[in-house]
Amino acid sequence: MYKNQEGYRDPTAGKAIQDASRIPHHVKEAHKALKDIASLLGFEVLVLRDRKTGRVYRWKQ
Repeated sequence: MYKNQEGYRDPTAGKAIQDASRIPHHVKEAHKALKDIASLLGFEVLVLRDRKTGRVYRWKQ
């Protein structure tokens, strides 16, 4: 549960932060496809960058 600076619960801000940090479905699908191909060749995909928005998506190792 998200709490504001004063320690009170703030569900609206918590939901907004959760939604903004969620990775979109199409990015997850692209990462899975690239990861499967890269693993066959001995590589791993750690970062994807959306050329349209410039947003960078990172995965933990």
